[in-house]
Amino acid sequence: MFRKISGIIALIVLLVGFFFIYSVYFSYEEQDEISGFPVPKNAVLTKAEESVAIYEWKKASEEDGIPFFYELAIKSEGWSLVEQEGASSYYEKGQNRIDLISQTELLTIRVE
Repeated sequence: MFRKISGIIALIVLLVGFFFIYSVYFSYEEQDEISGFPVPKNAVLTKAEESVAIYEWKKASEEDGIPFFYELAIKSEGWSLVEQEGASSYYEKGQNRIDLISQTELLTIRVE
């Protein structure tokens, strides 16, 4: 009985671990156009200019900000949150600074 319960617990831990790794590392990709900042793979680019990229993304929210796993993905790529004002979050990595604006179903990434 103990071995059966241990096996079930190990399987659950393994599945949760795979979900965590997938959610953080495989759901986002770096964009060279915006200093290598990670962008959700399922976000749709709607407008791109010299230093601004606007994406439609259903998980973006002005009230709640960005999802927890997106925040982890940003931090895992070496970006640090340095300032937050309303819907804007400012991240830095080396000499690069990004303004990430999360609005309802809209994600704006601006290189400063």
